[in-house]
Amino acid sequence: MRSFLAKLLNADTRLSELESRILNCVKDQLGADLTALWRRQVEAINKVQRLPGGAEVNFYRMERGRPTFDESLAFLNKAEELLIAKVTVSATVKGVAATIKAQVWCVRGFIFSIEYGSDPAYFEEAMAMDPAPDVLIECELRNSLTA
Repeated sequence: MRSFLAKLLNADTRLSELESRILNCVKDQLGADLTALWRRQVEAINKVQRLPGGAEVNFYRMERGRPTFDESLAFLNKAEELLIAKVTVSATVKGVAATIKAQVWCVRGFIFSIEYGSDPAYFEEAMAMDPAPDVLIECELRNSLTA
């Protein structure tokens, strides 16, 4: 029942394969001092809300039905909205090449969202194929998490 309600409300508790790989790509571009904190923030995500049409995915750390903001997890840069990285995802499935652009955002020191330039459903489905196609994810950091 809970799973049904989560799907109905476009909310889930797990990151998709695409979301995980995008966040890992960004993490891999960070310095060693930020990698552990990034990982802790991602591990603390327990609500994932996908907006209709897949244009945006929001991440929350919830406790008793309310978002929490554990300062021990926050990045030093607590800008209201901070574009962390621009990401390009490319895949070729059965000879058809496709690319999608995405942006990863933080809000007040916390990883908050991935915004896609178009619907990511094709890439979500491609990653679930057996065998999975080669997917290339590249990212460019845009702002510092420490400034």
